[in-house]
Amino acid sequence: MEQLDDVRSAIRKWQQPTPGKSGPRPTSDLADIVDLMLATGARIGEILALRWEDLDLAVEHPVLTISGTIIYIKGKGFFRQEWTKTDAGYRSVVLPKFAVAMLLARKLNAADNPNDAIFPSRRGTWLSPPNVRRQWRQARTDVGLDWVTPHTFRKTVATLIDKEANTDSAAAQLGHKTKETTMKHYIVKPAIAPDSSSILEQLGGRPESGDPERRHPGQSQTT
Repeated sequence: MEQLDDVRSAIRKWQQPTPGKSGPRPTSDLADIVDLMLATGARIGEILALRWEDLDLAVEHPVLTISGTIIYIKGKGFFRQEWTKTDAGYRSVVLPKFAVAMLLARKLNAADNPNDAIFPSRRGTWLSPPNVRRQWRQARTDVGLDWVTPHTFRKTVATLIDKEANTDSAAAQLGHKTKETTMKHYIVKPAIAPDSSSILEQLGGRPESGDPERRHPGQSQTT
């Protein structure tokens, strides 16, 4: 968790405008996208396809419905596909408080765009996944986070939910049809070594005087 806090802080710092630096002024898009990926476990294409109408902040536990993705069609460019990668990908997720706070702040400063997109481009069109990935690669190189990829965030979400709840919940959160996919590709668990504790007991040294439970290997117990 501490590493993730460092990642999020580094990205927000990276986005701050640098005096004297040419080019367009950075936006908060990348850090907010990372926050929403950690809050939902959604894919980049799903995050970029989100509209304000997919968000219900009026209920006690705010909910976000993931119902589409951004795809590329040759000759047409990027547009919102009205369905997710799989049937199981069409899902509603309850948002944690940090994501609700980010979205509320973003909503206050949001300009209208024809797509009702939560993350529109500067021109009001859909952001493209390749552009976001390219920006992420630049950011992580600049701040020394080469080990972090968008896939890292989905694995983190799946592993945490599996640990604190169960694999079925992790699969539903990520939009997988079966938990086998989640277990195979997204949940990080330590390898289980065979029980060699009785063998390793030999390395424990000689027993203290009067301690019958800790005898030197090969020492027999008399009666």
